[in-house]
Amino acid sequence: MNTSKKIRVIAALGSLSGAVWAGTFATFTDSATSASTFSSGTVDMELNDDATDAYSFASLSTSNMKPGDVKYAALKVENAGSIASTYTMTSAESEAVLSGQLQLGAVTGATTCDAAGYAALTTTVVIANGSLASAAISTARPLAAATSELLCFKVELPTASGDTFQGLTTTSTFTFSLTQA
Repeated sequence: MNTSKKIRVIAALGSLSGAVWAGTFATFTDSATSASTFSSGTVDMELNDDATDAYSFASLSTSNMKPGDVKYAALKVENAGSIASTYTMTSAESEAVLSGQLQLGAVTGATTCDAAGYAALTTTVVIANGSLASAAISTARPLAAATSELLCFKVELPTASGDTFQGLTTTSTFTFSLTQA
């Protein structure tokens, strides 16, 4: 065998033995991926299913009140969002004399929002009977996501109201605020 042929044979055998040697140290491998999706929730308050954020609580409005008159009206407070939340309420009045005399209260859980339904729920008071001018829900009330509660409001012009309160008008704006829990 000539020298060049011997060198090629040795080179081929060397390559082959190197491949065999490398092959004996081969390892199996594998990989995997994982994806996660993130989205933010929502806080969305509705009053009586009105999504406009400016519900007119006309069912509580009344005119020509005289001493001893009482008005009841239901208001559904809803968390239409996807996050459990709490709500509070404040009020602002356009006139101080009449709003200081009118008495306002609210309860929850009434099956009917009238004198009997309101009176039956003295243990579930949301707004204690007091002056309309200072009406508020200051202790945050819980509302789970996509749930609601029905408030029964009562407004009264007390029987002891005198002539000072004749011919007055006040507009009360109730502001409900929903905050994530």
